[in-house]
Amino acid sequence: MIKALYERYLLGQVNSSPEKIPEHITMVLSESDLLDLKGKEKFRELITWCMKLGIATISIYVDVLDTKEEFRKEIVTILTTELTDILGSFPENVGFFIYDENGNLRKERKGSSLTVHLSAGFGGRAEITKAVSSILSEVKEGKIRPEEIDENVIESHLLVREEPDMIIRAGGKHLSDFLLWQSAYSELYFTDVNWHDLRKMDMLRIIRDFQKRQRRFGK
Repeated sequence: MIKALYERYLLGQVNSSPEKIPEHITMVLSESDLLDLKGKEKFRELITWCMKLGIATISIYVDVLDTKEEFRKEIVTILTTELTDILGSFPENVGFFIYDENGNLRKERKGSSLTVHLSAGFGGRAEITKAVSSILSEVKEGKIRPEEIDENVIESHLLVREEPDMIIRAGGKHLSDFLLWQSAYSELYFTDVNWHDLRKMDMLRIIRDFQKRQRRFGK
């Protein structure tokens, strides 16, 4: 009863400033967060919470820690398959783009209300390296001149074009290298609870904290 009342109170506070609800949030997880049933159900709950809050874009990075290539590929395949199935169970207004450990698009669906970018094991340094390599190939082919390369050109070759308003690390003490280019002016939030214990009220607290911040965008 008290929990429900507190959640209603938090929701009222968040909804009192709808213009300050972040349009794009990023969640950084590890593969151990999602390899069991509870972790996958939490993934489903996160998408549902964000839909109800009116968040337009979610980018989720799964940090695959196993350095042995054969195991890494196996984990990525399992994760992308199972999480794609979960996303596919949502209504068609929920779109998604699923990338593997090499930055290749595994699955996509265009949506109208919410878009989820899911990257398993493909971090920011690899993303920027791939973007630069792609630009160099276009220069070699004569599609673009070196003097034409600017921030807009680089951004057009990144997997995720949108800049996250807030990056959330569930139960972690440090960030990954995900969205290095895009996150220059993002707000950071480290939760006190781990992914499996994350509740709706925790998510509401995160959004409320974001709404109270004075964003400076590097100034």
